[in-house]
Amino acid sequence: MHRLERVRFTETESIKVMNSLIAEAHQENSTENRSEIDVFNLAHSEIEIQEMCHSKGIAVRSGRQTERRAKRARAAEKATAGVINVKCGTSGKKKRSFQEVDYSDPLRYLRGTTSTSKLLSAVEELELSKGIQDLLKLERLQEELVGRNGGQPTFAQWATAAGVDQKTLRKRLNYGTFCKDKMIKSNIRLVISIAKNYQNAGLSLQDLVQEGYRGLVKGAEKFDASKGFKFSTYAHWWIKQAVRRSLSEQSRTIRLPFHMVEATYRVREAKKQLYSENGRHPDYVEVAVATGLSMKRVETVLLTPKAPRSLDQKIGINQNLKPSEVIADPEAETSEEILIKQFMKADLNQVLDTLNPREKQVLRWRFGLENGRMKTLQEIGESMGVSRERIRQVEACAFRKLKSKKKMRNLRQYLIS
Repeated sequence: MHRLERVRFTETESIKVMNSLIAEAHQENSTENRSEIDVFNLAHSEIEIQEMCHSKGIAVRSGRQTERRAKRARAAEKATAGVINVKCGTSGKKKRSFQEVDYSDPLRYLRGTTSTSKLLSAVEELELSKGIQDLLKLERLQEELVGRNGGQPTFAQWATAAGVDQKTLRKRLNYGTFCKDKMIKSNIRLVISIAKNYQNAGLSLQDLVQEGYRGLVKGAEKFDASKGFKFSTYAHWWIKQAVRRSLSEQSRTIRLPFHMVEATYRVREAKKQLYSENGRHPDYVEVAVATGLSMKRVETVLLTPKAPRSLDQKIGINQNLKPSEVIADPEAETSEEILIKQFMKADLNQVLDTLNPREKQVLRWRFGLENGRMKTLQEIGESMGVSRERIRQVEACAFRKLKSKKKMRNLRQYLIS
């Protein structure tokens, strides 16, 4: 056999050969802008260069060093040519959007974290449901071991009771936790949409979302996808039930039983439905038929006290009004009453002008027509410097004159009103 002689260069000489070949490849592509395709062609040319070196019998001592130097050369050329990698730009955009998240608003942050989650298909819900049920099965087994042993079992004891090794048990637990988290995160938007329907009922929207989240977790644990129903349809009831229960327990100073709260919502929804169908407010009989409740129960529900609301809370489309600004004062006079008083005062002054000044002043002081305070005969006599009896005589004379006046008829209408 002929012995194949290979020419071995030193590391410095081999690097010079590689750099010269790379420079030739760079000169051929210098007229065009560098892009992802150029980088790929450059890498392909480098592979051809390496094959050429092997064909010529060039032995490079360290191939990794050559690759690292070639990568540095490509990176330097990208920087000089101003080429921007699409992936880097995307990641930077994500980083900026992540930094712009407003953590002071939990709801906005929650919407941001769940906006990218897609709705689950029926096949995905079935698979996730199986993982959740397996997780619950293992957790129940752990609780049984706690009751049986009188303490927390070790992981090895738990795996032995499950009939698997520790590695398999850990995989099942991790997979079940993953399935539960994905099922919940994919339906957080359902919680927010339901909680918005119960705003301004005594609890803030954040508290309602938190309670609805608990109902969503409970629904995920009890969901059985093998029955053919969508998870959103099944979880809707659990979320609504959790929100209503929290309102019955926390929104009132005097707590109402939960069955009364449920009946209240049923009556309210029935009244709304009947009004939309008939165009009028339904009576008690129609509400009782629609809800399936007795007449007495419907009357009791409608008489339950409403939840108190603050007069300073924001209302309106733009949230720029307060109830204290738009609710009328029941003790305040209406515009009609103000006009009636003005007309009555004018007619009364017109009648009093028919008397002499002394009689007119006595009647004004006697009945408090000036400042609302009625004076006694003694006080009026002391003010005028006469006796109490004389004031009584002046008052009686004024009454006799007024009784004969035809203008007194105009004042009778105010007595009737």
